[in-house]
Amino acid sequence: MLLFRLLLLVTYLRAAFSFKALSDDHLSTVATAKSRLEEFVKPFLVPRVVDTDSHREVEKFIVSTFTNLGWDVEEDKFTDSTPLGNKAFNNIIVTKDITARSRLVLAAHYDSKYFPPPNDGFIGATDSAVPCGMLVDLAHTLDPLLNNHNGSETTLQLIFFDGEEAFIEWSETDSLYGSRHLAAKWEYTYLSRIDVPHNTAMSLLSGIEVMVLLDLIGAKGPVLRNFYATTSWLFGELVELEKRLWTKSFLKDDDESLDSDMYFDSYMPGSSFIEDDHVPFLQRGVPVIHLISWPFPHVWHTMMVSYSTKYCFCEPG
Repeated sequence: MLLFRLLLLVTYLRAAFSFKALSDDHLSTVATAKSRLEEFVKPFLVPRVVDTDSHREVEKFIVSTFTNLGWDVEEDKFTDSTPLGNKAFNNIIVTKDITARSRLVLAAHYDSKYFPPPNDGFIGATDSAVPCGMLVDLAHTLDPLLNNHNGSETTLQLIFFDGEEAFIEWSETDSLYGSRHLAAKWEYTYLSRIDVPHNTAMSLLSGIEVMVLLDLIGAKGPVLRNFYATTSWLFGELVELEKRLWTKSFLKDDDESLDSDMYFDSYMPGSSFIEDDHVPFLQRGVPVIHLISWPFPHVWHTMMVSYSTKYCFCEPG
């Protein structure tokens, strides 16, 4: 999947090379690494409504996967009131090198939307089982490469947000439960550093170089737009890498699985603002890239089923 390759390359560039240009050999090595996306998406292809048994099984999968990889695993557990009563939430944060001074954060939400019977079997493949599977696949692929760069100033951190979906109707209080909680918590969580002047304390938010949030990815032909001027420099890297991959034909063995159109559109919509898990961080000054298919895919919040691996994964929802 082209989007996965581009995320892989940008992540490797930032974490390992601080955006120094990759040689064609390095580009080929990373771009053609074997993907296990189908394997890693499958555990997420179940209803994942907050505070249910199947939701807790997905939590266990994420925690055990990254524990086995040797990453630092933090669980941000809390209880919040919802229109359906108090619910237990759990953001899961995994970090390659916790000694690094700053982090490149990739994120997605792992809960699925609540629907009452008879629609309580909603899975939410694009929203956001596939993005979560992409993060797991990316970590497995990059892990041995990043082992050579432990001790770098920047590391890779992945956040699996809980409670993005509204239980009844989207509002300031019925949505984004996990991201609102974590952003508020990190704003006032400080780390004292001996490697900066006067032993300056830094908040966990200030250590985020950029947050890249994935959502509504998995249906055929996504269009991913540049929503924020402050991170146009990084979005431009995605655009240029996409062009370079096509020009160099590094993905020629996967041609059948690729769309002919470019995914990344550097056009910045003038009036588009999409509420998602990045917003509580954006409001606190964290640079953000929002990789969401816009317009939304036609399967969004539907029970349509059309399971395919040709273009990654499509439905349901």
